[in-house]
Amino acid sequence: MDLQIFLALSAASFAAVVIGQMVINETHRVPGSGRMFALLSVVILVAAAGYWLVPDIYGFLTVLALALVYAPGLLMLRASREMLAGRSTEAARFARFASLLRPDRDNRFSAGLFAALAEPTPQRRIDAMAGLKARATPPQALMVELQTLRQRNDWPGVVEFLRANPVPLPGDGINFPIRALGETGQLDALVQTYLGHRTTLGRTQLPILMVLSFCGRVAAVDALLPTIRLLPPVSKTFWYATALQAAGRFDEARRRLESVDQSSLTDIQREMIISRLERPVVDAAPLLSPGAAYQLDLMAARVRRDAPLRRPDWRRTPLTYVLIMANCLMFAVEVSRGDSQDTVNLVDLGALWPPYVVDQHEWWRLVSAMFLHAGPEHLISNMFALWVLGRFVEIGMGTWRMAVVYAVGGLISMAGVVGLTEAGLSEPNVLVGASGAIFALLGAIALQRLTDFLATRTIADRRNLTMVGMVLVLQAAIDLALPQISFAAHLIGLLAGAALGWVLGRK
Repeated sequence: MDLQIFLALSAASFAAVVIGQMVINETHRVPGSGRMFALLSVVILVAAAGYWLVPDIYGFLTVLALALVYAPGLLMLRASREMLAGRSTEAARFARFASLLRPDRDNRFSAGLFAALAEPTPQRRIDAMAGLKARATPPQALMVELQTLRQRNDWPGVVEFLRANPVPLPGDGINFPIRALGETGQLDALVQTYLGHRTTLGRTQLPILMVLSFCGRVAAVDALLPTIRLLPPVSKTFWYATALQAAGRFDEARRRLESVDQSSLTDIQREMIISRLERPVVDAAPLLSPGAAYQLDLMAARVRRDAPLRRPDWRRTPLTYVLIMANCLMFAVEVSRGDSQDTVNLVDLGALWPPYVVDQHEWWRLVSAMFLHAGPEHLISNMFALWVLGRFVEIGMGTWRMAVVYAVGGLISMAGVVGLTEAGLSEPNVLVGASGAIFALLGAIALQRLTDFLATRTIADRRNLTMVGMVLVLQAAIDLALPQISFAAHLIGLLAGAALGWVLGRK
């Protein structure tokens, strides 16, 4: 496969699927997301125009365009991580880099806000934000005012200000009303605020962490915290202690907070711990109505169900990494014997050639072909899909069930192609790749996600389902451009995986 086609198709397909996901999940309604929508559309246009105008480099240009779209956001995410860790100077530096890379109004404002928050004392932060407010747009001025109240720890003031100024909050500004309502003990309003904004929250977990913590759902908080890599350990201790206090376990919460090594904290982190020790949150149970408690129980159940899928490390998903290493090892053998895209080389190593399977009874090719790949692009696309899907399937179904889905689904996929060829419905072709087995994994997890969504109809499960669809479209778009891959093998593998997933069930 030509490298430029692979790069352009990968980047443009990713942009197209993200656009579709924004529409389906309604995250296009988030303030500021229209710009992201337009920039992703530009990536697709670069791929299309480059194909005709600069065919020798259009793949590189498409990848560069996609990188430029996401780089400022990644830098801002890093700035938020540094701020949460108490490293405000580093946070301001990353935000400034993001504004230089994409110098639009929002990024310039964010860089200025991070710079103001990097001032050493609360009063100097307030003074710096006063100057920033003078040149801000109305939504940005709202954010400055909220940050000013936050520096004074005036949470009742935050609640009153938001009631008097119902301006749409930019970005993650929803954290302010949720935090303020929690700190002031208005828990029914807290739950309703979260439910009213959940369609525009994207995939961030911080708002639901705050809701569950202020409402005393300790088990759900304990399951959720390891999945939020953005939070430093001291912040995780803070929110877990908050959940303990809200559950009425005040002595345990105090022990947690006092166990934090004060000497290792920044000034901001030390202020956070001291504030929770001096002003603990109240017991949540008497403050929650039955309706709010029911909604919290649903949220907590979903968090406990989905949390393991958010931290699939190699110790919990060994089979996925073993399969990736086996495929990479076989590719090294291909390269050592010659060209990895040479048909003769592939057939000698075990590629699927239907006449050999049927006429010479070389049934072993149904297995060996699953571990061969036609070129590095083919290998990279399949191993990326296996890395994404395999870990979630292995956690959700268990290692042995995943092994059955991968092996049996892949065999059915390859055998199906042989059957179609013998029936005269498909031309004989040399086939290689793990795509059939990977699509079997996709079918298994798609069935789980679809079942979850049909049972609950929740926003979270709809997002999980669309994520599976995103992987499906990306994999199909890339693999359909490879002549050595049969779309029939994909479809047969997908259906076989769904059937196997239904028979084997969950872990």
